[in-house]
Amino acid sequence: MAFGLARFVVDLPAGILIERLGVVKVLHAAVGFLLLGTALSAWAASLPAMLLARGLVGIGSGMSIVVSILYLMRRGSPGQRSRRGNIYEIAVIGGTAASAALGGAIAARLGWRWSFAMAGLVITLGWLIVTIRVLPGVREALQPEGSLAPPHPQRRPLTSWEMILPVYLATFSLAVGWAGGISTFLPLYGGRGLGLTPEILGRTMAIAYGIEVCLLVPIGWLSDVLGRVRVMVPGLLVMLAGMLVVPNTQNVPTYTLACSLVVTGMTVWMNPPALLAERLPNGFRGKAAGLYRFVADLGYILSPLAIGWSIEFGGFRSTALWLAGITLAAVLSNCWWPSHGPMASGTSQCRQ
Repeated sequence: MAFGLARFVVDLPAGILIERLGVVKVLHAAVGFLLLGTALSAWAASLPAMLLARGLVGIGSGMSIVVSILYLMRRGSPGQRSRRGNIYEIAVIGGTAASAALGGAIAARLGWRWSFAMAGLVITLGWLIVTIRVLPGVREALQPEGSLAPPHPQRRPLTSWEMILPVYLATFSLAVGWAGGISTFLPLYGGRGLGLTPEILGRTMAIAYGIEVCLLVPIGWLSDVLGRVRVMVPGLLVMLAGMLVVPNTQNVPTYTLACSLVVTGMTVWMNPPALLAERLPNGFRGKAAGLYRFVADLGYILSPLAIGWSIEFGGFRSTALWLAGITLAAVLSNCWWPSHGPMASGTSQCRQ
């Protein structure tokens, strides 16, 4: 909770700091917080110290993610934003899996404190690589003023939120699907509803994530070619269907299928920031990236708490219904909310 709250609190300030201080200073500060929090985690002798350490890591994580989103959405061709974003997601999933396996192995052999030492070493090496090889491109992609205009002309000035609210609703829906659905609802139903062992649950989720990784690049390509809304809406519907199926499964194969549907919906995770980069009238600046992450982290924080309460008092089926309702609201808003612009760039109505 300390990690998530710290990241949530820092999202908007990180965007503001990027516009005022520049992306390079914010990136260095982010790595500094990550290293400080990781070092404190390795030597924490009490729960308050560990909570402080996790909070520092959360601050560094929030700042670095805002920088990463800005870089992905503004570096390279605008027509390949979804592909770049999904390749980034593959790296995130792969890094998460590798760090969990390596950290667990080190902890089993040398003790858990050495796992944090390994993490600090990896962060330091990554920082050096970024400083030497990546920062020149970051400076070029994230120039402070003139280069921030949207790459495509708009049919009219975007003076209202009618183009933006559906995107933020989709962002919130996907965040709820991840933190509330995949990380909370699915394992709780598998464990309490079906009585599955941790080994079977882990195998099931590994299959689902494997399918997602295989689909990320094709889905990114389709989003860039066919239109991001055209691909995002079916992805949300697949996630919605999986949520409704999960509490009606009675065995491992059907549960695995339902979990795979929910996780597959996450392949459109990077479409909302790509849409914001196209639709925002002043371009995708630091504050916009910070607000995007603020909405996502709000879903991360609220949904596990709400789902735990909902399952306790209403059961799994009623919880699945309101989860599906949030996703359906995102689908409908992106299909029928008044908008302008060519569908190929993801800025018009689904009905077109």
